[in-house]
Amino acid sequence: MKKEADIGYTVEIFFNGLNLHGTIINEEEGNIFLKLKSGYDVVIPKNKIKKLKILQRGEKKEAEIENKIGDKNFDIKILTTGGTIDSKIDYITGGVSPGLSASDYIKLAPEIMNYGKISIEKIMSILSENIQVKDWIKIAKKVNEAISAGGKGVVVTMGTDTMHYTASMLSFMLNPLSVPLIFTGAQRSSDRGSSDASMNLLTSVIAASKVSAGESMICMHATMNDSYNFLLRGNRTRKMHTERRDAFRPINSRPIAKVFPNGNIEMISQPIKPGEKTHLDTKIDENVKMILTYPGFNADDLDFYLKKKVSGIVIQGTGFGNIPMGNKSVYNSIVKAHEKGIPIVITSQTIYGRTNRFVYSTLREISKFENIIYVEDMLPETAFTKLMFVLGHTHKIEKVKELMERPLAGEMSERSEIDTFLI
Repeated sequence: MKKEADIGYTVEIFFNGLNLHGTIINEEEGNIFLKLKSGYDVVIPKNKIKKLKILQRGEKKEAEIENKIGDKNFDIKILTTGGTIDSKIDYITGGVSPGLSASDYIKLAPEIMNYGKISIEKIMSILSENIQVKDWIKIAKKVNEAISAGGKGVVVTMGTDTMHYTASMLSFMLNPLSVPLIFTGAQRSSDRGSSDASMNLLTSVIAASKVSAGESMICMHATMNDSYNFLLRGNRTRKMHTERRDAFRPINSRPIAKVFPNGNIEMISQPIKPGEKTHLDTKIDENVKMILTYPGFNADDLDFYLKKKVSGIVIQGTGFGNIPMGNKSVYNSIVKAHEKGIPIVITSQTIYGRTNRFVYSTLREISKFENIIYVEDMLPETAFTKLMFVLGHTHKIEKVKELMERPLAGEMSERSEIDTFLI
């Protein structure tokens, strides 16, 4: 095939008996990456193309794009941090590695330029499973800088494995928020034909430009196809599948909105209203640990962390937040934690539903200690990040208890929503 078309051109390609219409978003390794009208991306070997017809020429050259997205005057700021959405397949190892440029993001979803002036900044390149507390602080500071510079919305792209931890932590560190903050990523790298990256980026920018909200949110696929994305409260959302496009689900709550790639938005529930001014607070005590109970659980894990002088512990109990109390040593360890003034926050590993300390006598017994804190329908990951944030401000057990038991950023509710959004 001759060099007839370039990135950004809308074309018609005749290939293997198929007639494909779409926009060229990349050319690499002898292949053309075509974004179809459906939103799907396909990879077509150049030497297999029978005919290529240009329907519309691209308007912007790459240098012009790079210059525009680096402009200090912007409406939407995109902060990239790495992860699958930032990655391409390494054909030598067969794995994926991060490394997209700013202009690559425009090629990924050129329609984002229709929703205001876009500025893109790479602030780190890290797989989300490797993220550290210092990275949360850096992201929060960069979001605050973008808002202070006049941004009307901020999108953070990152790996999906711990996205809900980050979105949760920033819901506390940036509170109140004066503009929407939206996290997005991809389950499949951007150069795969089945990638969800382009639609996730596009709908996130649409939401950032159109939704009136002052909170940290996640925007990812709602279904396995490209019909629409869910906009979800960041501290009430969890990744529920290893690879499905619709892996992120709201837990004990409803989605905030459906966001369609054509720019339409269908509101489902009321988001937190924007504050007059964004407040940044990065005081965190990262000396918090999380423990999962299981059959045969004993005091070893608790005692280990008590000896390490941790600041707080989150326990994922069973059912209503039950902790195995048949072994007296567990009770004795809880007494030790109480004497040391170490808060123990109880959540449920069932994920859906809420804790209840009054159902079983064993829970009633330990509830007499003020350091035992049940957090209703709060997710374990959210309890983990919130406890870090709370302990960054106080270690007085009565104040810790008071803050953990009331919502600071919409992370818990008096009554859970009907679970109609299970996978």
